[in-house]
Amino acid sequence: MNRYFIAIEIPEETKKEIASFFYPLLAQKVVGKFVSVEKLHITVLFLGNVEIKQATLNFLKGINFSEEIKISGLGAFPSIQDPKTIYAKAYGDIKPEFDKLNSFLKIGNENEFTPHVTLCRAKKIIEKIDENKFKLKEFTFTANSLHLFNSDFANYYKIL
Repeated sequence: MNRYFIAIEIPEETKKEIASFFYPLLAQKVVGKFVSVEKLHITVLFLGNVEIKQATLNFLKGINFSEEIKISGLGAFPSIQDPKTIYAKAYGDIKPEFDKLNSFLKIGNENEFTPHVTLCRAKKIIEKIDENKFKLKEFTFTANSLHLFNSDFANYYKIL
């Protein structure tokens, strides 16, 4: 099964810094599968198992995007009290791009817009997560483009 999503790439050095800060703190709180450092990215819009058309690729190529991004703090799906997917929060003026994509793709995404960097798929909670510890550091970079990715759980690659 292919799972497509639109994301912002994170610079390699920033990926390493994010992992070296978040992963040791999280490893004290949860048992789970941590995302490998090279696969860290900011998910902007999850598409799921859909057919990717040339029009979608052309639309993505036409988006002019340059934004200062800040990564700081922690969140989880469905909640921090019952985390299944744990993520770092991403901040920046990304919502206009989300709205453009959502409108163009007509996927009717009813979910709240939550740009994030998935860090871990939690299997077991060892100790309650104190979110304040994860706000002690922030990571910033300038994002200049959006990319289309595909993940079938075993593989992960950029299409555009």
